[in-house]
Amino acid sequence: MKYFWFLRSLCFIVIASSAAVFVLGETSCNTCQSNNVKCLNETHFSLCMDSVAPDQVMSCPDDQICTGLLKICMPIGSTPPSCPSDAEVTCPSCDGITTFVCTSRTTFQMCNGDKLTSQVNKCKDNTYCAISGKKFCVDRCEALRTGIQCDRESPLEV
Repeated sequence: MKYFWFLRSLCFIVIASSAAVFVLGETSCNTCQSNNVKCLNETHFSLCMDSVAPDQVMSCPDDQICTGLLKICMPIGSTPPSCPSDAEVTCPSCDGITTFVCTSRTTFQMCNGDKLTSQVNKCKDNTYCAISGKKFCVDRCEALRTGIQCDRESPLEV
């Protein structure tokens, strides 16, 4: 009889622990989680499986975030993202030396000294702003590998 209660209690603990992981998820960026996913930012992830190349980046559907839950992408606000973005978005600014700066994930502008010009330049579809070397916009994988330079949806009004 004691053995039955022991097994019953053990099963309850295992189920409760699994439910907690499903409900609470995990908080970590660029780290393989128990759901075999590595959230790279709030909306993009790669799979942590030997049979899948680690540099393949996938994105959650619109209005969904990457989580450590069994369901990888969840609606915004239903649970915290596994890899939250900083509350304050920092983007490069004109410093008098720089010619161009990223003003959003997909736009850049020319500098006139320490001020932005009014012309907003857009990256091609599926590319992200990355003012480095001779490249202004790079593909998603490279941007996530090197870091998004400006994680703002759209540029601020000049």
